[in-house]
Amino acid sequence: MFGIRSRKIISLLIIDAKCTGCGTCIDKCRRNVISLAEEGGYKWAWAVRPDECTGCGRCPGVIRGMQVVTEKLELPPLTLQNPDGKRLMTVDIGTTTIAMQLYDMTGKVVDSFPSVNPQVSYGADVLSRIEAAKDPGKAADMQKKVRDLMEKGVQRFSKKLQPQETLQMVVAANTTMTYLFMGWNPEELGKAPFTVSHSGAVETEIAGVACHIIPGLSAFVGGDITAGILASGMLEQEASTLLIDLGTNGEMALGNRHRLHACATAAGPAFEGGANRGIWGADMVRLLQKLLEEGLMDGQGLLKEPYFTKGVRIGDVLVTKESVRAVQLAKGAIAAGIEILADSYGISFSDISKVVLAGGFGYYLDPKAAVAIGLLPEELADCTVTGGNTALSGAAMVGSRILTAGGKQTAEGTLPDGGDDLRKRQELQIRILNLAEEEKFPETFLTKINFN
Repeated sequence: MFGIRSRKIISLLIIDAKCTGCGTCIDKCRRNVISLAEEGGYKWAWAVRPDECTGCGRCPGVIRGMQVVTEKLELPPLTLQNPDGKRLMTVDIGTTTIAMQLYDMTGKVVDSFPSVNPQVSYGADVLSRIEAAKDPGKAADMQKKVRDLMEKGVQRFSKKLQPQETLQMVVAANTTMTYLFMGWNPEELGKAPFTVSHSGAVETEIAGVACHIIPGLSAFVGGDITAGILASGMLEQEASTLLIDLGTNGEMALGNRHRLHACATAAGPAFEGGANRGIWGADMVRLLQKLLEEGLMDGQGLLKEPYFTKGVRIGDVLVTKESVRAVQLAKGAIAAGIEILADSYGISFSDISKVVLAGGFGYYLDPKAAVAIGLLPEELADCTVTGGNTALSGAAMVGSRILTAGGKQTAEGTLPDGGDDLRKRQELQIRILNLAEEEKFPETFLTKINFN
């Protein structure tokens, strides 16, 4: 493992498949950049705070440094001082992974607990989980698996508290994960018209710890995106900001303090290593950019002979026509979503002042490479910043407001500024687009598949 100093930030990437989970890198790291994730007895290193890496080279192992030229999103300072002596714990319940963080009173992350979402045994995507939840026994088991894991997080973090301190938990999750976590039937989320019976913030508890769940905006734009919207700062600005959270799904939000439009589209596993076994999504984007530049692949995604049949081998990686096609379909859906979102908002790409790339994939994605393959419009390359895990960042902001208010809510049931429930902001006009119902989406998608 090693870091490489880029022009603007430090980053590192851990090759999970080759990690033995020995923990040596964690012992060597002086800045708590790395933590261990564990599932089913398998452990692996996880760069939970890659932005803290200084490139010192103390962490040994099969790790690859990666240069990132994207600027980092500046987050407002957290106000966590409170008379009740509460410490903040944030949780991001993703379909694939669950990340938990503990903050000290100064707003610094002092411990992290990442893990694979134990629900993956019931399917890799939300539709599989929704289908499995039709069986009450499986639904109950999925709820228990996540709650048990979060209880482990509470137990771990509680060991770092002073005797007089307690925890306040804030959770950000996509809509399906929220339903399963709360034990609600998610069937309505998986079929048209994709209604949401449960909306607004929810209060519950885990292992005796008060737990605030951030509400989503629709069946496919969940509380994790609400948190990301808060973290992006778009609701405090006159200029328009675009938030893009790339994973198995691609959720996008475009807005300012007056208006907010959001949508989501299926990207499949291509950006999470599913396009090519052993190569991560950001690396795949760079490789495709290289193939285009070297003339080994044309704008339609066809590999030139003799590589069309056997693929192109670059080091230990074999890029095949099938893996190229997987990325084409994913990036076509995302690019089409961005264009339709901007059209619905009534602005051009040049009118967007900032683009925030959220999630691990967004952290390592080179915007220039993204533009080269048509994932991002060229007009947005120079205004793109990395947001990291904006779900956790937004959850921390909501937690700050809860602690500042002493855990007390207004008569309307919202936090003092209503910041955790966007629909309570009377001055904010919200529109959620269902891309499947957008007349222009099929045609736009087809034009965005190619690389030219």
